[in-house]
Amino acid sequence: MLLLISCSKQPNLEQQNSQKGQENSALNAQYQAWKSKQDPNALKQYQLFFAGFMKAPPPLMELVTNRNFVPKSCEHVRFSIPPKKYWNNLKSSLILLEKLHQNEYFKTYTITATYRNPELNGCVEGAKKSKHLQNFAVDFHILNPKETHKADSQKLQKKLCDFWRKEGKRYKMGFGVYGNNRFHIDTQSYRTWGKDYTVKSSPCLNN
Repeated sequence: MLLLISCSKQPNLEQQNSQKGQENSALNAQYQAWKSKQDPNALKQYQLFFAGFMKAPPPLMELVTNRNFVPKSCEHVRFSIPPKKYWNNLKSSLILLEKLHQNEYFKTYTITATYRNPELNGCVEGAKKSKHLQNFAVDFHILNPKETHKADSQKLQKKLCDFWRKEGKRYKMGFGVYGNNRFHIDTQSYRTWGKDYTVKSSPCLNN
């Protein structure tokens, strides 16, 4: 008798990569359209500002783009340079992010959000006192280990939570854990939260 074994269907990796490629292409087109309307000198100054204190400053596109979910009606405000008085606010958060990277907590990452202008914050229903509004915070996505490797993601999450518990007070580290290798860092106060933006859901308090 022939025994048939049913296997759950795996996501088509080629399809996923194609979809991500299309999304990145659309985002890049939006960015280039926005960039063409900006003062080139202002863009250069903003990028050079971070080069002054980081060993490997992020690309300009990452610094001015909100890559988190944005409703289609608000895509035109997902790009922005903060007022100059806010530039220095991001410094300590990026230095901390770079420290984690250099100490090999993770190998690669992409910044998904820094400054969030008031119009975008209202559109995405962000917190009225969000640290992004004054350019204090950085959201990032760690690209390795891959999201599909649950055990690796949990191991990574535990390492970062251990750092927050041991070193967080010294850095006044705010640490958000959103799942799927997505995190938030600011240096405004020692606290943590999880997917529902409350302290109760933070895995750093449940490990």
